[in-house]
Amino acid sequence: MGPKPFPFPLNVGTDICRISRIFRVLAGRRATRFVSRILTPEEIAAAPIARPPLTLPTALAAGYGLREGVDFSTLKKTYPDLWTQATFLAGRFAAKEATFKAHPSMRLSWHDIVIKRAHDVGGTQLDEEERHGEDDEPRSPPNGSGPPIAVIRTGGKSTPGEEQTAMLSISHDGDYATAVCLGYKSR
Repeated sequence: MGPKPFPFPLNVGTDICRISRIFRVLAGRRATRFVSRILTPEEIAAAPIARPPLTLPTALAAGYGLREGVDFSTLKKTYPDLWTQATFLAGRFAAKEATFKAHPSMRLSWHDIVIKRAHDVGGTQLDEEERHGEDDEPRSPPNGSGPPIAVIRTGGKSTPGEEQTAMLSISHDGDYATAVCLGYKSR
C-alpha cells in the first residue's frame, strides 16, 4: 500500500532568478520587449521601471561594467537605478514562474498573472486593530507595501468572476530574487 495523499488541495511552486542576468537584459536592446513580455500593462504602470526602460548605450553595455563574471556589487554601485529596476523585475519574474509551477494544469501565460499587493485588491493580512492606530487613522501595511499576491486570470482577458488569487512570498538577497507560491487546485 502506498503513502496517503496530501490531505489538502494545494500546490507549491518556487523559483529563483539571478538579478544580474535581468540587469544585462535591461541594459541591452531587448529591454522593452522583455519587460512587455513579462509584465502586464497595469504592472508596468505601477513598477519602478523607467518608461521606456532605462537602457545604457550599446558601447557601454559592451564595456567593463556589463561583462559576464563582473561582481554584482560592482553593477549595483555603478548603475543603481538600473539595478533597482532589475531587482524588481527579477522578483516579479520569479513570482510568476513560481505561480506557473503552483498551477500546473492551468496553462498560464505571463499576462494571465498579475502580481499585486494584498491591500490593492481589498484584502490585507492586518486585522482590524492593526489597520487603525490609537487615533483611529488608517495605518499603512507594516513595510509600506503589504504582502504580495498573484491574481490569476483564468479566462484569458480578465472579467469579473474569472480571477483567483494565490499567496506569494518574494525575497531578494545579494544577486538573487526568489519566490514561493501557494496555489489551490480544485479537485
